[in-house]
Amino acid sequence: MATLAQLVPSPMSRGVFGSPVLWATIVQILMAVALVAGFAVLASAFSTARAAFAAGWLAAVLIAFAIGAVLDLGNFVSWVGDFGIRGAAGTMGAASLTTLWAVLVGWIPALVWVRSGRLPDSDSMPSRRRSGAPAPTVVISLLAAVALIALPFAAVAGHNATQEQLREDQAAAQVQADPEGAAAPDPSAPGEPVPTSAPSEESSTEGACTSADTTILAPAPDAATGHRGQALSLVNVSEEPCVVDGYPDVAYGDQNGHLLDVTIEHGRSFMAEDPGASPITLQPGESASAVMGWDANSVHGQLAARSLWVAVLPGEERSTWEISLDIVPGAIVHVTAWQAATPPGG
Repeated sequence: MATLAQLVPSPMSRGVFGSPVLWATIVQILMAVALVAGFAVLASAFSTARAAFAAGWLAAVLIAFAIGAVLDLGNFVSWVGDFGIRGAAGTMGAASLTTLWAVLVGWIPALVWVRSGRLPDSDSMPSRRRSGAPAPTVVISLLAAVALIALPFAAVAGHNATQEQLREDQAAAQVQADPEGAAAPDPSAPGEPVPTSAPSEESSTEGACTSADTTILAPAPDAATGHRGQALSLVNVSEEPCVVDGYPDVAYGDQNGHLLDVTIEHGRSFMAEDPGASPITLQPGESASAVMGWDANSVHGQLAARSLWVAVLPGEERSTWEISLDIVPGAIVHVTAWQAATPPGG
């Protein structure tokens, strides 16, 4: 079909259907009105009893040329500002195509015109010319003229709307493009929102640290060959001591805001040893630390961790940060238990 389109080019390939639906529809309606009304007027004007078929064919060729010419005018106006006169002239060519097709298939409307039985009688031709064109012919002529005049303006408006849409799509793609090559956000993608807290089967100990009396800090991740690590810091911001005993609750969200399918395991990683869970009393202003470790992954074209969700313990409300990590679905993240932070110089 592509080869055939090259051998027998069509005026429909001039980009009309590339416009937004509204403008493409308007252009096609104007073309249809101009074609039908213009053919009716010209065929009626040219027709005689002896040459009705040839007159109808000629009318089809002339009105097709007129439609192509005004489309070329619209193309020229659309592109002359960007490419200059010579470049804009290169976008023209609709007139030659529409004329070619009218020559090839213009006999069809001519044949319909002949068989319609509305041809003028040769004996009445002089009197008809003397009396002038009937009112319906004048109306149809005006309709064809208006459609031809409006057609290039509609084509230009469709072109401008197309370019504006392309600019908006390009801007949106640039905004959504992930600098690391991960999949672009998809608002329609299925998924489960990240829960604001995780279920806990353990009862809290007396004086346990909670989300209300602590804050969590998550500095930038660290890296080693093929491995990644990120430290967490838990700070007691209350005026009373609290006890933390266990492992932090960790989850990740992808670029669509959904829970990323990641396995969280307690224990050591390449980046840190795990001392195991033990009660740690944090005085006001004191802190504890934990480390998350995982293997490096390629995020190209994939869902990836774009938000971090952490709570002091399961069951507590999670804090969240926007962050870009090379953690993908199926990855395993090792998390150490909370341990007393090493004092400076210790």
